[in-house]
Amino acid sequence: KINETAAFLKGKGMEAPEFGLILGSGLGELAEEIENAVVVDYSEIPNWGRSTVVGHAGKLVYGDLAGRK
Repeated sequence: KINETAAFLKGKGMEAPEFGLILGSGLGELAEEIENAVVVDYSEIPNWGRSTVVGHAGKLVYGDLAGRK
């Protein structure tokens, strides 16, 4: 399953990030600061969990922040 998920994300151009952030309530606006963003709904990602919290975007955002991927 992990290989399927990794292949899907790589196919979207998401490869080898330098860091990751998990943004909860109140921090979602930081995702808008991501440059060259690739955004994928969790529901599109194979073998990926779904957001069940009301108000959470349920999106994976990949791109550049402060000059890093």
